Amino acid sequence: MYEIRIHGRGGQGVKTTAHVLGRAGFLSGFETQDFAVYGAERRGAPVASFCRMDRKQVLSRGYIFNPDAVIIMDPTIDRITTIAGLKKKGIVLVNSEHEIEGFRGAKFIDATKIAIDSFGKPIPSIAILGAFIRLSGIIPMENLKKAIKTELAESGHKEAIPGNIKACQRCFEEIGE
Repeated sequence: MYEIRIHGRGGQGVKTTAHVLGRAGFLSGFETQDFAVYGAERRGAPVASFCRMDRKQVLSRGYIFNPDAVIIMDPTIDRITTIAGLKKKGIVLVNSEHEIEGFRGAKFIDATKIAIDSFGKPIPSIAILGAFIRLSGIIPMENLKKAIKTELAESGHKEAIPGNIKACQRCFEEIGE
């Protein structure tokens, strides 16, 4: 089983990130599960979302305490909390314009700036998934693009599809390996 924990703040698209990732995993042949946990349920409050993928039925329920990967949308959230329990060879992907000390072995990308450049809004959620799939190698870009199209269309945001795919593709290309 591959487990991903996503940290951010309300309004950054943390829930959407897990949902799109779950759909992309499903399109890639995985059984998936994605869900969010909210604190104060307001814009700017810390939130977390989770996604599990496996080639067999996902029977685990509850929070992910030992993730294979952590995606951090807002690096001002407590570092100890965000990387707690990360598996030894786990991936840490941080949305930041520069590297930050204390995130040992992390990869950094300014997904917020890329989102602004690509579709005019500071919402890094879908953009950062391009970087994640490049680092993890778990999902093909084609399936991520299909998931973006489906999720945004179903949520009534068809107009946001091209810009989000562009941002996602750019993060994929810029993260390196």
